[in-house]
Amino acid sequence: MNKKLNNGKWKNFEEFIKVANENCDWLVLRNFEYLPHNFFQNDKDVDILCKDIEKFVKVMGLKKRSWGVASYEVIIENKVVPFDVRFLGDGYYDKLWQYKMLLNKIYTSEKVPRMNDTDYFYSLIYHSKLQKMEVKEIYIKRLYHLSALLKIPNFRSRSILDDKYVAGILSDFMESNRYTFSEPVDINIPKNNIFFRQVKAHIKKESNRKLKRIIYQYTPKLFLSFIPKRVKIVLKKLFF
Repeated sequence: MNKKLNNGKWKNFEEFIKVANENCDWLVLRNFEYLPHNFFQNDKDVDILCKDIEKFVKVMGLKKRSWGVASYEVIIENKVVPFDVRFLGDGYYDKLWQYKMLLNKIYTSEKVPRMNDTDYFYSLIYHSKLQKMEVKEIYIKRLYHLSALLKIPNFRSRSILDDKYVAGILSDFMESNRYTFSEPVDINIPKNNIFFRQVKAHIKKESNRKLKRIIYQYTPKLFLSFIPKRVKIVLKKLFF
């Protein structure tokens, strides 16, 4: 292995990203927009997801910081750059979703690996609503931009602040892909219980609605024929 992979010092972000791309399965979770040229003016750390944390840390020369299981650092442009290193199976996101994030990643024009727009949109909702107590203004703008690209219905410029609405679209996305709301290994990650209650309420409501649909669909047609038309209309509204 080349010596420069072990000493934890990189000339610039371009060099770091190039070597990481050649040796590791990884991506930048958030704020890849600032890389590789505008990091120091805009961000304080680099949030990444990798398939194999031991390999990534060893190859890229990261050093463990004194707090948090995900907290590392490395020297880039003669400056200490903190890294939050998330990895496949750490519960930061559902494991299957993490696998799909890495499998379906794309690259910016500067060769920075990132999630595709769909994963980026929903993971940013997940992070900013479930793992944080407040939504950053820059995320509000990015989510609105992504919602337009993805044609998310009824998503307005500040819809991310509507807990009930975003809990619904996030829960539906998670369920349709069979992803779960996992518990992270990193105990330092906060959990917004107020928002999570909205998530659970939506899941329960949808579960009850599905059960009602099944009951309605399997109710004998002969029995339904005796129900007045007005009542049928009401039942369909309730069940569907």
